[in-house]
Amino acid sequence: MSIFDNLFQHAAVDTVAVFDQDFRQVFPSARALKAVVKENAKLMEQPVESGAVITDHRIILPIEIELSFVLQAQDYLDTYRAIKQYFLNGTLLVVQTRSGVYQNQLIASMPHEEDPAQYDTLVMAVSFKQVQFVTPQFTVRPQRPSNVSTVKRGEIQPSTRTPSPTTLKSWKDSAVNYWTGKAA
Repeated sequence: MSIFDNLFQHAAVDTVAVFDQDFRQVFPSARALKAVVKENAKLMEQPVESGAVITDHRIILPIEIELSFVLQAQDYLDTYRAIKQYFLNGTLLVVQTRSGVYQNQLIASMPHEEDPAQYDTLVMAVSFKQVQFVTPQFTVRPQRPSNVSTVKRGEIQPSTRTPSPTTLKSWKDSAVNYWTGKAA
């Protein structure tokens, strides 16, 4: 039994853990030593003529989390492979810390050190970054109110009729008058 096994044998519930989207713990034998949660915002600053800088709004950036794990001796190879598989697959995970639960996290990096002084364990610093999904919402408003009745007509097949020569001349005259500024 290693020193880490002795330290963590009484831990019944992990307060810092990583889960899949169904809230099943994915690395149960990895023991979190430290969690660094970065909740940042980017401030938008503009200089003014007097030399002062005005900050008028901000953008909330994706949450980044760095978890330092100790992989236990009896199964560190399997746990390392599982972490690497989640990293390669780009699977969305949930990270729980004492301060909160953070959804839609991807493993951004998984560096580790292998040191003979650490005996039979492996220490990793796994970095997570939040994925933010955006659903675009927009409406189309016609420039001319007379076109309102044509907005919600769906897909329409093109007409096989060819316009008459007088209609074509009328369209041509309208376009020329518009571009030359003679439109009424």
